[in-house]
Amino acid sequence: MCRNQLGELQEIYPELTQLGGEVVALSVDDAENATEMKDAYGLEFPVLYDTDTSVATKYGVYDLLGDGVSAPATFIIKTDGTIESALIGTSISERPTPDSILDVLASLAGMDREVMTYPADGAEIVLPMAGAPEVGQLVPDFDLPTASGESVSLSENLGERNVVLVFFRAWW
Repeated sequence: MCRNQLGELQEIYPELTQLGGEVVALSVDDAENATEMKDAYGLEFPVLYDTDTSVATKYGVYDLLGDGVSAPATFIIKTDGTIESALIGTSISERPTPDSILDVLASLAGMDREVMTYPADGAEIVLPMAGAPEVGQLVPDFDLPTASGESVSLSENLGERNVVLVFFRAWW
């Protein structure tokens, strides 16, 4: 499902950016596997590598399901650095729909768009580990490398844009 979600995010990327959003995808996989996925889907948004799991741990999604990797998670972070919405799933199929992401971004932009259910119907919201940021709280900043070796921080993507932060596994 991570592969599907990343592909769906690429499909809606033009509308998402028109609504003032930016996608930042974050993988705890090795850079080679995550880069293969980025290339396979022609992703235009940043894909960052959290190989030491420090960011996934700060966000409370690392090993949440007891499998040694990050849980499927999507955070929508407002320009002020606070969490507007969070979906942390209990399986790889629990992801927000593209429409629900666009609806949240449209709402933040003060625009009308047909309101969909967020999170996606049937998805469970799992409580992240203790100390993880919650809706309304300021999120921890991070600075991680891309495949080209450049470093990208969350704070660089905030400011005038709301960020859709997606934790994914390259092998899903």
